Amino acid sequence: AVGMATNIPPHNLREVVAATTALIDDPNLGQEELEGLVTGPDFPTGG
Repeated sequence: AVGMATNIPPHNLREVVAATTALIDDPNLGQEELEGLVTGPDFPTGG
């Protein structure tokens, strides 16, 4: 068994895909619009 640690926050895959699709559809999409699609990392502890 191998134990690994990471400092990369987990994000909701559906939100990331929605943001990616929106950016492909509209390359001029602003940061605020993208932030509305990806609300933030989903920490396992709920923080």
